[in-house]
Amino acid sequence: MKLKNTLLLMAFTSSFVSSAAQTPRERSLSQELTQAVLEINAEGPKLLDTETRLDSAATFRNFIIYNNTMVNYTAAQLDVTLLNPIIQEAVINTLCANKGLESFIGLGVIMVYRYHGKNGQYITELSKDMATCKSS
Repeated sequence: MKLKNTLLLMAFTSSFVSSAAQTPRERSLSQELTQAVLEINAEGPKLLDTETRLDSAATFRNFIIYNNTMVNYTAAQLDVTLLNPIIQEAVINTLCANKGLESFIGLGVIMVYRYHGKNGQYITELSKDMATCKSS
């Protein structure tokens, strides 16, 4: 039984270590996304329009996450079934045509737009896999 547990532990550890190492492509992507996040966050919170403030950005693997606040509304005041189509049309559907994001298409970056109310409570999030722009 002890041998079986040792072998299971070794198998688990080796699979974790091998999956944790980045390929050169993944490392390059991580560097590019980290740089983009640093530039966004260096500007601090930024009012995007009269309703939306970009508070910060984060990255993980091939994701870039934009944390936004709806400055005039609490989460309880917004109906996500009405808000999501607006975000989809105004933000998500415009990403493929954004010349500044062309490199993200080839890299398969997933752009996540997360929204909170002015009280900090989560409202919704929508995302776009930029790799799908190739077929658009």
